[in-house]
Amino acid sequence: MFSIKRILMGLITLFAVIQLIPVNRTNPPEADPIVFTNPQAAAIAQRACYACHANTNTWDWYSYIAPVSWIYIDHVTEGRQKLNFSDIAATIANNAEDGEGMIHRARAEETEGGETAGATGSAAEVIDEVAESIQEGEMPPAYFYLMHRDDATMTAEEQTILIQGIRDALAGR
Repeated sequence: MFSIKRILMGLITLFAVIQLIPVNRTNPPEADPIVFTNPQAAAIAQRACYACHANTNTWDWYSYIAPVSWIYIDHVTEGRQKLNFSDIAATIANNAEDGEGMIHRARAEETEGGETAGATGSAAEVIDEVAESIQEGEMPPAYFYLMHRDDATMTAEEQTILIQGIRDALAGR
């Protein structure tokens, strides 16, 4: 029969071994960063969004401890695919082309059978989806509040400033 001491030693060993599994914590170059015309909107975006939606992540201490690191990196990767403030042109293109973007997926959910209804990937569609996600409280997500309560909390006024800042920055794209 296994003793509690043996089980505990096994769990500690397992925890130590999984730390050796390599993970990719990269920040690719900023190919086409969004340029905010409103410095207040830029500050709000950097504080509340850039941890997952830009290539400027600072990789918090818990991103180095497995298995939390695996979840963290997955969320950052997914966040960058949906909306990347460091490569806004790719965000617009991804939403139209690969089915991974938020516009493409939202349209698939709205149509019968899960097929898209002609996502065009325009900046206006990205703006509308971002605005809806912020206004409905989907962004920042609840799990982000656990470690970033001060950064993630946005007042209604800050939400409005951020949404308008994104609209202004993407005008004409």
